[in-house]
Amino acid sequence: MSTLNQRKNYFDLLRVISSFAVVVIHVTSAAMNTTEVSSQTYMANALLNSIMRWAVPVFFMISGALFLDPKREVTTKKLFTKIIPHFVICIIIWGGIYSILDQYLYGTLSVKSILIALYGIITGNTGYHLWFLYDILMLYIAVPIFRLITCNATKRQIEYALAVWFVVSIGVEHMNMIAEDIFGIVSLLPYQAYIVSGYAGYFLLGYYLDAYPLTGKMKFGSYMLSIMSVIAIVGGKLVLAMKVGRNTASLEIPLGVFSCMISAGLFTAAQNIKLNENSAKITTALSKTSFGVYLVHVLLVTFLYKIIAIEPNCCGDIITPIISSIGVYGVSIATVSYTHLRAHETDQYL
Repeated sequence: MSTLNQRKNYFDLLRVISSFAVVVIHVTSAAMNTTEVSSQTYMANALLNSIMRWAVPVFFMISGALFLDPKREVTTKKLFTKIIPHFVICIIIWGGIYSILDQYLYGTLSVKSILIALYGIITGNTGYHLWFLYDILMLYIAVPIFRLITCNATKRQIEYALAVWFVVSIGVEHMNMIAEDIFGIVSLLPYQAYIVSGYAGYFLLGYYLDAYPLTGKMKFGSYMLSIMSVIAIVGGKLVLAMKVGRNTASLEIPLGVFSCMISAGLFTAAQNIKLNENSAKITTALSKTSFGVYLVHVLLVTFLYKIIAIEPNCCGDIITPIISSIGVYGVSIATVSYTHLRAHETDQYL
């Protein structure tokens, strides 16, 4: 049985593009918070933001592919003595940092700040991007249960589980979100998918696509669905903006049909990209910074848009968020490398 030490280059590639996409999401979100909803600047940032929403699902898929592979040795002891404590420590440290930062920005720093930060860490009310750590932690705790499925189920049985997740969780929840966001209809389909729901499905999907890569017509179909999903998100938002007169966020939700299609298509595309030796080395080096980039980049976004308060269209509606995202990503990598926040074992399971 192999260990978690074996690398797959396409995981590194996915980590790099996904971490950059996360930066784009938060840069554009910050810009949207400082502009009028009816402005071109807002819509430009909203469109760029919406087509990057596959980023977090891909991280869940990578983790699922690594943790749920029956050929990999993932012991309960390692989970609870190394992996889970590592994430708990990250939540405590970075949750505290972002809680203190928020209190500073809102002018509420006081002698009670540490207690407020502690309460925020316990309740998950801290840095807005740190929700991912809480969710992935819950999935890691459930890894032994998931491995009962992947170590014993047939391909068809896993496909059935994924189909149920896609229809009942992704499909139904997405329809409910669209109905409420656009038409004001609450709970159009009053079904609750408590058994197979949320990011657990992406966890299992990552394992499935890694174990059973799509080929032939299925691979081509995945690519086409990804492209059509991007077109549906962009086109739909533009049409709805003209019809409804406001930005709608229901089309691009991570737990939605379109983001799911894009995530699966990108995962498959990465599997089929062959990197030469030099490219693989660069990608691996960047990949090792991805977790650190995720932790620190919001500090830089906050500095840009809340402390020095740059204009979100200072270089043009489209160019500004792109330049800002590249800058934040680059400085985040430099910060992570300089402060030795690079992943040691983290990149073996995230």
